[in-house]
Amino acid sequence: MEYERNLMTIEEFCKYVGIGKTKAREMISKPGCKYVVHIGRRVFIHKELFDAELKKSAKFQLTM
Repeated sequence: MEYERNLMTIEEFCKYVGIGKTKAREMISKPGCKYVVHIGRRVFIHKELFDAELKKSAKFQLTM
């Protein structure tokens, strides 16, 4: 049984977005960041919430 994970590690997030770890940590450390999940000392990024935030903040909506 295969399933898609919704939580990404910092490394997976960097590959998904195409940025470095420093920029990723800068993005997730902002106080209004809604897509970050803390579990103990570990930090994860919720993929669906990040995608929704990205779509909302995009200047132009492209239709294909």
